[in-house]
Amino acid sequence: MAGRKIPRIMTFDILRGWFLVGILIDHLAFFPNGLDWWSARGGLFVSMAEGFFLISGIILGIVRGAKLVDEPFRKVAALLMKRGVQLYITSVVLTLLFTWLGITVFANWPGLKYDIAASTNPVWQVIWETVTLQYFYGWADYLRLYAVFLLVSPFVMWLLRRGKWYIGLALSLAVWLLFPDSNTASWMDQERLQLLSWQLLFFGGMTIGFYWSQLTNWWQGLTLATRRTTLGSIWVIGGVTLLYNVAIMLSTMGYDYVSIGATPQLQHDLYVQFFDKERLPLSRIALFMLWFWGWFALVRLFEKPILRVLGWLLVPYGANSLYVYTVQSFIIFFVHLYFTSGTEWYNFLLSLVCIFIPLVMLRYNILGKIIPR
Repeated sequence: MAGRKIPRIMTFDILRGWFLVGILIDHLAFFPNGLDWWSARGGLFVSMAEGFFLISGIILGIVRGAKLVDEPFRKVAALLMKRGVQLYITSVVLTLLFTWLGITVFANWPGLKYDIAASTNPVWQVIWETVTLQYFYGWADYLRLYAVFLLVSPFVMWLLRRGKWYIGLALSLAVWLLFPDSNTASWMDQERLQLLSWQLLFFGGMTIGFYWSQLTNWWQGLTLATRRTTLGSIWVIGGVTLLYNVAIMLSTMGYDYVSIGATPQLQHDLYVQFFDKERLPLSRIALFMLWFWGWFALVRLFEKPILRVLGWLLVPYGANSLYVYTVQSFIIFFVHLYFTSGTEWYNFLLSLVCIFIPLVMLRYNILGKIIPR
């Protein structure tokens, strides 16, 4: 296929910005705050993070794949590797920095993030386990996943450029199958092995992005009736499953939805069997894809009014996602140390301040040469 001039897809910036705001709100977790609805307090069977990884893969497939398909592969691979190394270093530095702060400056503070390395651990051990991704700490721990996926992406891109997308997806699925049974692996081991499961989203997104023009042409080639029926079905099924999931989530907060079977026990059973975040079973992927593409189509339909109302926030967030994600890790780390949850109005105002800080930093390019974008 020939390289194409694919215009920037603003819908992806809006969505990624929306997901990042939701991630920040969930990490802050000062509820109630009037913004609980943004991501249902992170209590759904699908999180904002899945959307972030899928979109990142799609955009990579477009920008480094479809748009550069006529460029030498060596150039594309170098760009991918450079970015991967940059994010890997950032991930390692953040883990070591937050660990050092937690052990030395803020030891035993009530708001300190859990699972920090023991102060008795030798320094060399903490460094080694961080460098080898056995240990991670802070509120930007998913950077390690993104970095590794980028370092592997030249091989996937090589397959895509040769039309062997099916081999890439088959290999990705095979790696996904290597994730151990949740009953035989500890929680921390599952966190470490999340690399095996979540790569399916990223590389699946890369494949979609690489063939974005063909996929959109195929969609537009369908009859209007077929497209309307398909979208209508996605919105109806997606809406019903979302509302029921919200009811299940609310049942864990004391709301009574027993009449429709939504109970805390159901929340637990469904999550363990079908929607475990680290394992990322097919049922969770299927629900995510249903909600994601339904949300994508809805945002695309109302893109102009959304841009008028929230474009000033979502577009800068989405277009500078790694910068915002890194900045929010510092915000959450220190806010949890110095503040605690209060009244709804207090939580609302504090959440707004936290949301606006990355926006102000972007506006004045604060640490713009240090923090990756």
